[in-house]
Amino acid sequence: MKARRLRIVAGLALVTAACGGGLKTVSKDGYRAILAFSKQERFEVAVRRESQRVEAVMDGAPIVKIMRPDLKKVWQIRPSTKKLMETPWTPTDEIVPGYPLAPGFDPQAYADRFGGRIKKIGDDAHGLHPCDRWRMDLPSGDVVTIWVARDLERLAVKIEHAKKEQGDEGQPFTTTELLDVRVGAASDLFEKPTGYAEVKSYPDLLKR
Repeated sequence: MKARRLRIVAGLALVTAACGGGLKTVSKDGYRAILAFSKQERFEVAVRRESQRVEAVMDGAPIVKIMRPDLKKVWQIRPSTKKLMETPWTPTDEIVPGYPLAPGFDPQAYADRFGGRIKKIGDDAHGLHPCDRWRMDLPSGDVVTIWVARDLERLAVKIEHAKKEQGDEGQPFTTTELLDVRVGAASDLFEKPTGYAEVKSYPDLLKR
């Protein structure tokens, strides 16, 4: 019986090796998802280690933004017109301002950015993902609740912003979510495309 178990384990190891060295993980292989601000405001995002990508529709056509901290470059791409704008990357750049797209969510570092106080308030679920739920109190009196998926290596999958004054119109979106998270993002999603004309300004990029 013991010899049989050893043969099974060895066989599984061979299958794993043949499939590329094990299961894909968010931290190693990245992920793709839909970032949803509302039913109408939804964007394709992809993350692989430091590299990040977001795709939106502007004036009826897609526009893609790729951030490459390793190369210290940001590319904005208009596939429909084969135009590209390149700008330098800086450490303060965020492809989606205020939303932590990388796994390994650090609650204290996130709270420090906004001068808030944060604490874990319990367990919850977002879709099929078991989550730690965190509450951050901001100096303004607003409350931010963050759902962090344990099965996705502490990826923030939902952020809910509640205003102190319910009638305050200053916060256009109260909930932001990562939906349909798929582990794995090919490295070529984050490469500079070839055959594109480079432009120097955003208005030139949007010209048809």
